Amino acid sequence: MLMQDRVEEISAEPGTLEGLYRHWGAALAISLGCGALFALFVGDKVPVPVPGVANPLFWIGWAPLAAVGIVVFLAVVAPESNRLRWYGGAAAIAIVAALSSALMAWDRTDHVATLIALHLPFVAWAAVGASVTMGRPDRARHFYAFIVRSMEALVTSGIYLGAGIGFGGLTLGIFAVLGLELPESALRVALAFGIGVIPVLAVASVYDPTCAPAEQNLSGLARILRIVTWLMLPVALGVLTLYVFWFIPAYFWRAFNEREVLIVYNATIMAILALLAATVSSGSGHRRRQGERVLRRAVRSLSTLTLLLNVYALAAIVSRIVQYGGLTPNRHAVLGWNIVTLLMLAFLLVRSWSSESDEWLPEFRASLARAMVLAVGWASWVVLGLPLF
Repeated sequence: MLMQDRVEEISAEPGTLEGLYRHWGAALAISLGCGALFALFVGDKVPVPVPGVANPLFWIGWAPLAAVGIVVFLAVVAPESNRLRWYGGAAAIAIVAALSSALMAWDRTDHVATLIALHLPFVAWAAVGASVTMGRPDRARHFYAFIVRSMEALVTSGIYLGAGIGFGGLTLGIFAVLGLELPESALRVALAFGIGVIPVLAVASVYDPTCAPAEQNLSGLARILRIVTWLMLPVALGVLTLYVFWFIPAYFWRAFNEREVLIVYNATIMAILALLAATVSSGSGHRRRQGERVLRRAVRSLSTLTLLLNVYALAAIVSRIVQYGGLTPNRHAVLGWNIVTLLMLAFLLVRSWSSESDEWLPEFRASLARAMVLAVGWASWVVLGLPLF
């Protein structure tokens, strides 16, 4: 009996034919279901996550629905009894966030609705991350691996979206040659369906649910992503050096008086944090020690320059709050994010300097994952708490 159970277990592994059928069969079925719901949600408006432009069902529901589809895929492919409760909890969080957003922002098109539209996908993403990392030893290591896998899934989604747009354009061209013209409603539904199919398929392409996040095999896409970020690292250092040592001193009051400049600075800070996460995803080894020393200096320099930019941006938003009559929803959200990213960067720098030279890379990754809790907490507040005020 035990031997039979073991044979059945081996036959369902992802490398076997049965494992592949289960993996891709579940991915395709759930993707088609998500696509059908996305097509239902679009209504008579454009399928973009923008309040006032899209149907509220779409701009509120797309991210939670994608998160629920992903955790269902994970649960179906790897139905471990000790993980099902985490998958169920993640789905519940995504649904509660969607219902709360619908109750507070269904008919709104103001800044509060825009902030919810921006932060709700991040909350849904964090719920999925919790479902695959909670209950495991060394959660920080697994959550960092989940962050990197998420970047791979995002790049894969872009590839699928580009392929879909190309195929759709070719199809419309053929129809035009034949003298056929599809109604706008059919195009909206087709576009929404295509968008809904992508999230689960992208995750299925880069993630093996039968393995913990930190135990995933590296894909070719991961290596490409790492190479691209390494190439971007000196560019980012150059841009930040210009920001901190030339542009800010020469145009010091621009961010204090012009909201657009402050938005650019804050977007740069977020982009640098994402770049840092992808840059340190390489493994360690004796052959790479010299490269890791160079990488450590570059990461420290980039973190320090970003911290200085963050201090400047925080001073600018505080000044705008005082100068222009207090907190608005946008200023509330930006102030919180400036504080959160400042704490994250300070924590990363402290851990980088205090860790041993041979252990700095895994320590930096774990510190980044731990610091991400602050970002998840603030995003949750913006979605669930800020609308109440």
